[in-house]
Amino acid sequence: MLRFEKRRVKYARSVANLIARLVGFSSLPFLSALLPFVALPIVARVGGVDGWTSFNLGQAIGAYAAAVGYVGWNVMGTPMVATTRDRGERTALYARSFYARIGIVGAVGAGAAVIAVVLAPESTRAVAVLFALTGAVGGLGIAWFAVGVSSVSMIVWFEIVPRAAATALAIPLLLWTGDVFWYGLLMLAASIAGVIAFHLVYCRALVPRWVGWQTVRHDISRLRAAWGVEVVGNLYANAPVPVATATSSVTHAATYGSGDRLYRYGLLGVVAVGNALQGWVLEVDDARRRVRNRAAIIILAVVGVIGFFSLLVAGEPVTALLFGAELAAEPLTLLWLGVAFFAVAASTPLIRNVLMPAGRQRPVFIVTVVSAVSGLAGMILLGDAMGAAGVAAGLAISEMITLLACAWLSWRIGLSARPGFSAAAPVVKDL
Repeated sequence: MLRFEKRRVKYARSVANLIARLVGFSSLPFLSALLPFVALPIVARVGGVDGWTSFNLGQAIGAYAAAVGYVGWNVMGTPMVATTRDRGERTALYARSFYARIGIVGAVGAGAAVIAVVLAPESTRAVAVLFALTGAVGGLGIAWFAVGVSSVSMIVWFEIVPRAAATALAIPLLLWTGDVFWYGLLMLAASIAGVIAFHLVYCRALVPRWVGWQTVRHDISRLRAAWGVEVVGNLYANAPVPVATATSSVTHAATYGSGDRLYRYGLLGVVAVGNALQGWVLEVDDARRRVRNRAAIIILAVVGVIGFFSLLVAGEPVTALLFGAELAAEPLTLLWLGVAFFAVAASTPLIRNVLMPAGRQRPVFIVTVVSAVSGLAGMILLGDAMGAAGVAAGLAISEMITLLACAWLSWRIGLSARPGFSAAAPVVKDL
């Protein structure tokens, strides 16, 4: 009887812990998206078709640049931090990640700016460049680290608050000047300020302590498979807006951008729930791992179904209300974006909680490459034939391939797989 009572109390605590994490991390998308949802209708109306196209184009290019700039730490860094208990070791892990990322972020930021200049409408190129650079700086973000230490407040203070302040300042500037340029400039400044503030508070220095070139090279080499997954996976995830811009008229690209904007904001919920569940699943390394993995898969599949029907039913009227009738997303585009949304939500716990922590980076990378090639080919061919809806269909194809392949891989290794990585740094001499 006593054993049963202890088990019941332990289970109740586990459920309460999960609910607390879900509430904490799920509130982040609301806080993060509240002010932008006030600003975006202004951006759409002030910028017009050209400004709205450049805004979405710059953000898509910047998001991909950030994925490259993470150098794999956004994938493997969270479980490494989650399984490291000592604050000093965690700080050292962050320092290793920072010095592995900083040079790559600079290089891809320059490349993102060039691509934005080439693809954006001539009158609003500066807008595309600023948002591409803002996204690239996101590669230095600390959200992955905060998730590893299960700290909601860390994300709030060092990522959400700076962006919210920048957005609040940008709204009157947008209305006063009628130029989206100022919004991009303030968002770029906020991204840089958030990273600096985190260093000063958590690392107690403007930049973390230098870790040595050999450590940096070792980490980049060791994480190359995870880096490849992030780079290739985000290539097809962020390709739709640039592909729509290159293959469609500016007007069709703008309407696709509206649907894509709603889709991306919906994915914030997937990220939030996935973040909450990842730490909860990985904090145990016994028979409970399987039970928690199963729960995470069910929860995120439900989130995916909700997102699919929300985009399908409410997508067109919501985008018309937010961005104006001329920029409203088309129903067929929203249908395919809904399919992609479900696939992303359902594959998230398989990749983050089962395959990557179990050291299956290479199979995931192969799956990601196949999905990327298929998706990009589908976007270009179907986009040329069907317009914006075809681009969305290509995205849905790539995400469904990822989901089906990762489900098969997860079934093969089981939901109780032990971690296949180590957070330990190499033993090296400082140079």
